[in-house]
Amino acid sequence: MIKTIASAILLLLLFTLSACGQSSHRIAFFQYKFYDTFISEMMDYMTARVPDNIDFEVRDAGNSQSVQNRQILEMINNDFDILIINAVDRLASSSIVSRSTQDNIPVIFFNREPLDDALLGNANVFYVGTDADSLGRKQAEMVAELFTRDFAGSRFDRNNDGIVQIVILKGEQGHQDAERRTENCIARLMQLGFEVDVLAIEVGDWNRHDGYKAMRNLYARFGDFIELVFSNNDDMALGAIDYLLGAGVFIENRPAYEQPFIIVGVDGTAVGLEAIERGLLYGTVNNDSVKQSDAILTLIDFILHDRDFADFPYTITRGHYIYIDGDIITKDNLADFTQ
Repeated sequence: MIKTIASAILLLLLFTLSACGQSSHRIAFFQYKFYDTFISEMMDYMTARVPDNIDFEVRDAGNSQSVQNRQILEMINNDFDILIINAVDRLASSSIVSRSTQDNIPVIFFNREPLDDALLGNANVFYVGTDADSLGRKQAEMVAELFTRDFAGSRFDRNNDGIVQIVILKGEQGHQDAERRTENCIARLMQLGFEVDVLAIEVGDWNRHDGYKAMRNLYARFGDFIELVFSNNDDMALGAIDYLLGAGVFIENRPAYEQPFIIVGVDGTAVGLEAIERGLLYGTVNNDSVKQSDAILTLIDFILHDRDFADFPYTITRGHYIYIDGDIITKDNLADFTQ
């Protein structure tokens, strides 16, 4: 994937961290589960760029908040300097911050946005992530550009009723990003002048295996009525594609707009981009893992060395939130993201 942050910023960061390490700092990364393609890409990127003079540990919670709580407490008790946390449950963020601030340990949350009360009023507590509303809106805008306002009677209007029949693969019930992506993709498509009919919303738990099962169930129920699939992430979209290929519904290396219906995702993972190249996924919205990772690494540098945040190269909203927007990716601009 293209590295969207200016290389000079990252080189300056790495030089600064490497140059000032007479004594080693210790940081800890916590991920909610290993088998999440997007999180794994972020973790690989960040840990590969931690300077040699900083010791770091990585803990995987296996999707258990109780396990993650124990892991965090272990690192607090071992005097780690910063905790970088992809929380299992955002509702646990307040208690995590309450405990870490007792020992004056800064916390950077990423990917799963904490409740406001965990961040506001607490020094050196941050969130780095995407604007979930924007991701959903851009999914709709991508589709609108393809369908145009002449959807009725087009090849995409499979039943010739002038209405877009949609199924949605949702990450998690109640997860703030899943809810906001889902709400905004529908609302934006309607705002752009399309009449929509949401046939069903199926939870796929962000992963490929459950995306496969969700698509199998949806296709058994709705079959030829499906005209558009909005997936909250690429992995669930890929699971849906796995089922459709196996069932002979989708065909390899046919242009995505010539498949029986359109599927769009979110994330811009390597496997998602490959599916666009193969004509299976029409497009995705880049949940910019590189830029988010660089923002986290830069935050680490500023916190460890007590730098002036007036010089911080990213916009900080309400003193704690760093939101990274993403771009629409289709076959037309795929080369920009695969160099």
